[in-house]
Amino acid sequence: FLGNKIDVFIKNAAAVTAGNSFLASYALNYNKNVTILPTVVDTNYYVDYSEKYSNNDTFTIGWIGSVSTCQYLTELILPLEKLGIILNVRLVIVGGSAPDISNIEIVEIPWSIDTEVSIIKDFDVGVMPLFDDEWSRGKCAFKLIQYMACGVPVVASRVGENIQLVSEECGFLVSNDTEWLNALLSLCKDSDKRTLMGKASRERIVEKYSLQAHAST
Repeated sequence: FLGNKIDVFIKNAAAVTAGNSFLASYALNYNKNVTILPTVVDTNYYVDYSEKYSNNDTFTIGWIGSVSTCQYLTELILPLEKLGIILNVRLVIVGGSAPDISNIEIVEIPWSIDTEVSIIKDFDVGVMPLFDDEWSRGKCAFKLIQYMACGVPVVASRVGENIQLVSEECGFLVSNDTEWLNALLSLCKDSDKRTLMGKASRERIVEKYSLQAHAST
């Protein structure tokens, strides 16, 4: 009964804001007054930790999400199992549960607003795997924005808003198991690269995806 209510709302609205270009193009079918307003974070709260990288014995890969988005972690099973044969890998899952992945350590942590920044700062890399479907193309890359605001380099599926957000200076966009593995290996082996990408990530969020940059628009 209510399946088409969003289209009606969009059509009758005086103006529409959309979180990314994919959503904006959909809204434009019903309303010509559409503005893209990306997801933003307060960069005074998400502090820059890009200088903290060192050559640790264990490479920490982090993901933050929810029970409903854990399904995307299946994209990481094969690349992480292969990576775990080569080096010591810890996968930190915040707000959800991981699938069965051999050869690595898995740590699951409940999400809390009070601890999320302190947890993210200990990631060597933040990841955002997605399926390439319409639902995923409508997502606004909030995980990546959180990681990058804290100065953490990223590896993400080449889908939707991820493509607009992640430049080659900030991290890697990947499309298959081999690209996932190679990207993570590249970051693991080069702490200087992680630092430089972390700095670039922070700068990109401050400039394009921060509350401070958009508060006056």
